[in-house]
Amino acid sequence: MKEKNNGTAHAKTAAQPTKEKDQLSETEKLIADLEAKAKANLDLAKYQKAEFENYKRRNQNAVAASFQDGQTYVINLLLPIYDGVVEAGKKIADPADLAGFEIIRKKLDDLFEKLGIEPIPTQDQPFDPKLHNAVAVEKVDGVAPDQVLEEWQKGFTFHGHVLRPAMVKVSGA
Repeated sequence: MKEKNNGTAHAKTAAQPTKEKDQLSETEKLIADLEAKAKANLDLAKYQKAEFENYKRRNQNAVAASFQDGQTYVINLLLPIYDGVVEAGKKIADPADLAGFEIIRKKLDDLFEKLGIEPIPTQDQPFDPKLHNAVAVEKVDGVAPDQVLEEWQKGFTFHGHVLRPAMVKVSGA
């Protein structure tokens, strides 16, 4: 009977490592599954973070563009006022009145400078269709063709974009 017990005891001992191996295998599989899920969640979190950063950047760009569009709108409303002050100053004979208009024009020039509005250069400049609008052409001896001869209305740029081209008279061929 001892032999029988020994055989049963040996069978129990042999079955125990198989059961432990199965449990170990299941545990390793569970760990692998959990690690895969953790990696997937980490990847998702990284993706969501990148998406949010992109959203913030797009939103900041949209706000900046809207702000610049608003500035451009207001500046375009000011340009006819500037033109009116300049034209009125040309028609005033009284030096005291002219001085008053010059003060207003100077204040507008200072405001434009603070806002980043720059006048388009025309004096002794070659004609540039991106910056100038030729409203007259005149052939002048001794002057090369396509040179700006006279500015009829000042043009302006704002942050590198043309707000209004300068209206000019150009030398012809």
